[in-house]
Amino acid sequence: MQATLALVLCWGMGMAYGQTQILLVLSDSGGACSEVVAAMRGHFAGQNGAFEVRSIHASEFSAGRVDPTETDLVVAIGTDAMEQVSVEARVPVLNILVPRQRYESSRLRAKHDSRQYSAIYLDQPLSRQLQLIKAALPKRDAVGVLLGPASQDRLKPLQQAAREQKLGVSVEQVITEEDILPALKRLFVNAEVLLALPDPLIFNKSTAQSLLLTSYRAQIPLIAYSKSYVSAGALAAVYSTPTQIGQQAAELLLRLAQAKTLLLPPPQYPKYFSVNVNYQVARSLGLAIEDEAALLQRIKAGTERE
Repeated sequence: MQATLALVLCWGMGMAYGQTQILLVLSDSGGACSEVVAAMRGHFAGQNGAFEVRSIHASEFSAGRVDPTETDLVVAIGTDAMEQVSVEARVPVLNILVPRQRYESSRLRAKHDSRQYSAIYLDQPLSRQLQLIKAALPKRDAVGVLLGPASQDRLKPLQQAAREQKLGVSVEQVITEEDILPALKRLFVNAEVLLALPDPLIFNKSTAQSLLLTSYRAQIPLIAYSKSYVSAGALAAVYSTPTQIGQQAAELLLRLAQAKTLLLPPPQYPKYFSVNVNYQVARSLGLAIEDEAALLQRIKAGTERE
């Protein structure tokens, strides 16, 4: 504990006496990573030079090159950056645009102290996803969920969240891709809506289209976790944009700078989020769905009551 505190105080000297030195490590030079960087830089621009921000690609990162006198904190953007930085990081690291399960695996593997190695997840909290179902499909309260090896630890939190939202939940656990379609058909016996949770075995490039088509043919709407799946045929999703996550990360770093500390808060879910609906799929399924703005407000209202 004393050693950790001493290191934090050492690394935080720049924060106490001048600019906060932040190194952004990017998994990719464009796309979502560039949107996050733009959002963060835009937020920092109004802070009267309180932050000095540098950016490098994950492939350029070497823990030995991160000089504590030049870097107060590293922000790893995306899973590739997280994996690169986690190996020998000697400064506090905030990981963003990373799935919850990948972050937990990375932290445990590298044995990092959570006060020095934290995250803003890419995943949405289960309660928020279930609130989308209640808002979009108020007459459907039987939810089906497939869980794979990477998501099996979600079973108890899912059951608890479903009870809190007064929804019934049926779960099928799968081990191989061959298990997926038979398990899905078993879910359809009772489920009125299918909730997709991130799991690389279940939802990937080779399985996604089959899952979407099977649920559509069964007239069971699928609630996804990303906008891309809505475009591909899911009914709706609640998700956070890179800009929204970048804003949250910048706000978190500003709070640390104001408190003159580098003790990171526990990992957290996205604060800001959006809703996307595929209204063509809704019409094909005979569903009347409110507009996205109204659904968003309903979910936010539900969150405030929790």
